[in-house]
Amino acid sequence: MKNQILMLAYISVGIGIFAGIFIVLLLSIFRQRQVINSLVNSQDFLGLPCTVEIPFDTHSRGKIRLYIKGYSLELIARTEESREFTKGEKVFIVGTENNQVWVVSPLFFHNVEQ
Repeated sequence: MKNQILMLAYISVGIGIFAGIFIVLLLSIFRQRQVINSLVNSQDFLGLPCTVEIPFDTHSRGKIRLYIKGYSLELIARTEESREFTKGEKVFIVGTENNQVWVVSPLFFHNVEQ
C-alpha cells in the first residue's frame, strides 16, 4: 500500500515537471515569433490625419499633433497649399523632410480628383 502511494506521488511529480517544462518551451517559442516594435519611422507618418496646434501657411511653419502607435507626437509642419491652416483643423501628412512634415487639407484630395 505504501509503495503504491509512493509510486503515485513520483508519477504525479514527474507529470507536473514535464507539464511545466512543456509550457515554458511553448511560451519561449511564442515570444520569439512575436515582433515588438514601438519605434516610429518617419515613413509611418505618411497619409495619417493630424490636428493643427500652431497655425501656419505657405510662408511659415506651424505645429501639428499626431497620434501613432499609442503615442502623441508634435511635429513641425509646412504646406505648399495657398491657404492658412488654423488651430484645430484636420490635415493629412503627405511627406517628410529634415524633421518636418508636409501637410495638405482634406480638400486637396477633392481638387486632385477633378
